[in-house]
Amino acid sequence: MCNQTASCFIGDQSYIEGRFPGEGKIIVRLDEPSEVKVSFYFDNISAVGTLTSIVWYETGCKASTRSDVDGKTVAAESNSTGVFERSANLLDNDEHLVSFKSDLEATYLMKVEITPAVF
Repeated sequence: MCNQTASCFIGDQSYIEGRFPGEGKIIVRLDEPSEVKVSFYFDNISAVGTLTSIVWYETGCKASTRSDVDGKTVAAESNSTGVFERSANLLDNDEHLVSFKSDLEATYLMKVEITPAVF
């Protein structure tokens, strides 16, 4: 997808584990236009880093939505609410690549929440 390889399909009932610094890619499948929320639950943040980025791609990578958040904001949101999350609206009824990367130092659980929406 988008000339890239993703680690897995992920939906509302699943999650992935990982460690930052690093990057990852997942695929979500939509049956209708939806808001796709990506949530990170961090454990043991040892350094906040400088930047965390999440990119949601429309089918065929014809368009994308990018969220770049500085490290201090990621750590502050995670510490105050227990989760760092961002979302984007995707229009195509198909498979979508979501990529993410950060130089923050921590382990994480990441889940995706898909909410059908009318745009």
